[in-house]
Amino acid sequence: MARLCEHERLDALVVYGTSANARQGQAQVDYLTGFLGHQEAYVIAVPGRLPILFVQYYNHLPNASRIARGEVRWGGPQSVAAVADELAGLAAGSRVGLVGPIPYQAQQQLASRLVNQVLVDVSTSFLKLRLVKSDEELEIMRRAAEVTDTALRALVRAAVPGSSELELQAAATAAAIRAGGQPYFLYLSSTPMANPDRMVPQQDLTDRRLQEGDVVFFELSATFGGYAGQILRTLTINAEPTPLYARLLEVAWVAFHTVAATIRPAVHVGEAANAGSIIETRGFTACDDLVHGYGGGYLPPVLRTPATSHGPMADFVFEENMTLVIQPNVVTTDARAGVQVGELVRVTNDGVLSLHQVPQRLLLGGETLSPAPSR
Repeated sequence: MARLCEHERLDALVVYGTSANARQGQAQVDYLTGFLGHQEAYVIAVPGRLPILFVQYYNHLPNASRIARGEVRWGGPQSVAAVADELAGLAAGSRVGLVGPIPYQAQQQLASRLVNQVLVDVSTSFLKLRLVKSDEELEIMRRAAEVTDTALRALVRAAVPGSSELELQAAATAAAIRAGGQPYFLYLSSTPMANPDRMVPQQDLTDRRLQEGDVVFFELSATFGGYAGQILRTLTINAEPTPLYARLLEVAWVAFHTVAATIRPAVHVGEAANAGSIIETRGFTACDDLVHGYGGGYLPPVLRTPATSHGPMADFVFEENMTLVIQPNVVTTDARAGVQVGELVRVTNDGVLSLHQVPQRLLLGGETLSPAPSR
């Protein structure tokens, strides 16, 4: 952070955390203070000093005071006003960096109060601090991956004929909490393999009950210490995969390992994206991202296959200790069927290392999973 302030010629940094999607919206506040709040918060960070955390809700102040590193204050009726009061003493011409999606009204209030200071958006520069993980962050992320794996095993055990999608969510949620973490999200779809009508996991689960011959595919994240694991798998209910689903899964895992084999420090992200072209060359397409950064939020690089790209390729290279999710979502071209596989990995000098310990294969509903051998 001190190097960032020096590079951007900043005298202070204001980091905003939003209550919307708190675990992601508060990630930058947590990064600086260790406090993962549930309502909006501001941090003033000055190089060489402990950060000042302004907590909006007075009844959240005792918890923040116990947990946070730095000075903790109540933000008063409007935290942004308390921030402006604190920064008003800066010398004229001081540069104040702003980080995060500060609401328009709050930004206007800061600008009207700090007429002698220069406000600069440095959100993109600050985000780059999050891409390469420290040893401390990696240890927390390993624990988050363990919690996520525990939640996945509970979900798989619960996936038997007659169970509903919502009951699978309940099983995964309870398991994450018992493991010492918290649920983050579960996206899941179930559909008959003989007559599929889903190609990607849906965000809102239903009370649809599983039947023999169904396929279930999902994306699961659980958190520990403000960081999340992420794992994507496909399972069947009391049935072997049909020829179509066997082919979809074969291509998905080949794509996963083909993409993973390209990733190492100093490699341009275009190589990984191009490796995903194997999905199209084998007769399928994709709906979801192929690769995205993860850990303290949804991070760059966000890659799709060249044929499904939404824009030009970013000028970006991988670095050691970046953490990524590789997640080939292989879909039929008529958009009726699809599968999801993948997981959170760390970039090392020798390639990528998975942070998860769940077998990389088709799962069977109701089975009891043991940890996979370390990779």
